[in-house]
Amino acid sequence: MTLLNYKLFLPDNTQAKNETPLIILHGLLGAMDNWRSQAKKLAEFRPVYTLDLRNHGNSPHLKGMSYREMYEDVLQVAEYESLNSFHLLGHSMGGKVAMQLALAKPSLVKSLTVVDIAPKPYPLWHQKTLQGVLSVPLEDLSSRQEIDEYLTPWIEDAAERTFMLKNLKRKEDGRGFVWRCNLPEISRGYLKIAGFTTALSTYPEKCLFLKGDLSHYVQESDTPLIHSLFPKAKIIGLKKSAHLPHFQEPEAFFETLNPFLESIA
Repeated sequence: MTLLNYKLFLPDNTQAKNETPLIILHGLLGAMDNWRSQAKKLAEFRPVYTLDLRNHGNSPHLKGMSYREMYEDVLQVAEYESLNSFHLLGHSMGGKVAMQLALAKPSLVKSLTVVDIAPKPYPLWHQKTLQGVLSVPLEDLSSRQEIDEYLTPWIEDAAERTFMLKNLKRKEDGRGFVWRCNLPEISRGYLKIAGFTTALSTYPEKCLFLKGDLSHYVQESDTPLIHSLFPKAKIIGLKKSAHLPHFQEPEAFFETLNPFLESIA
């Protein structure tokens, strides 16, 4: 079995250790470390697992980037950890993985939180980002600052560049950098990542859609579609956030998410 790379954050007190765990899935070109701060806070109340999805972070480089392949990877981790049920949270691409998993295996998912993504196909908004990252002349650039400056025309948002640069790691000889994520395979699978298809199924449990009000990913017009698949969904916007609400408004994000999780028996 080839398991995803993951980390478990355990609460200090015994009662919280016995609560239903939360699994967190990052977005495209992200990694589980993007969620470390939120995971630490959420782990005061329940066990929290953060995962590197396939071809991301320190997880295996594997062929294929379909949502079924990605959610089956997550199920392997749950089975390995003997999790009979779990809360599930996903951001952006990870939100699509989470939605597909919840629709396919609703009995395993005690609650679902989807961060700034809707259950629909999207335009190829990341094509420019992928082209830019693939074009970085890593052999000619000696510092993260130089790489950041190179990427600025390709990724204009500084927060998104910061997350992207977390994918860099130094070569073993210490001379220069390599990308940690499997960029060629991610690029090959990008059409599938941008897409979204579902069978005629619904997820019957409580569901929270947390979106950034400054983001264009979740529109008012998406509400009927969301409720058709997730009839108990509650949609909440964070006023000062764009596509990274857990990073751009961390306190408001936590103060919205944690009570939702705590409300579920």
